[in-house]
Amino acid sequence: MHAPNIVLESTTAASRSSKERFIEAAASEFIAAGYDGCTIRAIAARAGTSIASLSRNWTGKRHLFEDVFGHHFGAINDAQNRNLDAVSAAEAPALVDVLFAFYRPVLAPVRQDGTAPASHHVYCKALSDPSEEAKEIVRPLVADVRVRMIGFARQCLPGLSEQELFLAMTVINGTYIYPQIQGARLASVMGLKNEDMDWDRAALSLAQMVAGGLASFHGTRIGQ
Repeated sequence: MHAPNIVLESTTAASRSSKERFIEAAASEFIAAGYDGCTIRAIAARAGTSIASLSRNWTGKRHLFEDVFGHHFGAINDAQNRNLDAVSAAEAPALVDVLFAFYRPVLAPVRQDGTAPASHHVYCKALSDPSEEAKEIVRPLVADVRVRMIGFARQCLPGLSEQELFLAMTVINGTYIYPQIQGARLASVMGLKNEDMDWDRAALSLAQMVAGGLASFHGTRIGQ
């Protein structure tokens, strides 16, 4: 299964364009402060460039974050779609295979250079950000994969009511977001190091846990 192909060439801060530095700084500031909390002034300071860089490349904060989110979501979406295409080749794909295809690009990302925040962190943080403007930017970025996953859920869990299918999707989606947003805190409480986690293996383990639970519920509910 594919992880997102998002490795950046290792470059010094001086050799990167002000636009690249602004995008990287915006992503880092967003992770630290959330959408409403990150300001253009703070982003410019983090990037080591002037606020004028914004007006040269974007019409405002929303336009900037359309590029920021588009870059990071695009890498993950591409990997998820490639994985789901492969799963679709099976006549009757197993739910665990669908979930592993979906989870791996988010939970087992390729490392970037030291200055750029990981796409998986931007992705999960953006999906859980309360800002209405952030939601408006994100919504079209996840629409295609979301429709595909709902379709797979219907195929793998036939006969569930719409409410039950909705609840199944909340389990599927919540399972990969929590580890990326709160996982480090929980790992610390349990005496683990989040950075030592084997996230590739974790993606498969979570897929197996979720698939097993949903299959058990489906069997009880439908009587199969």
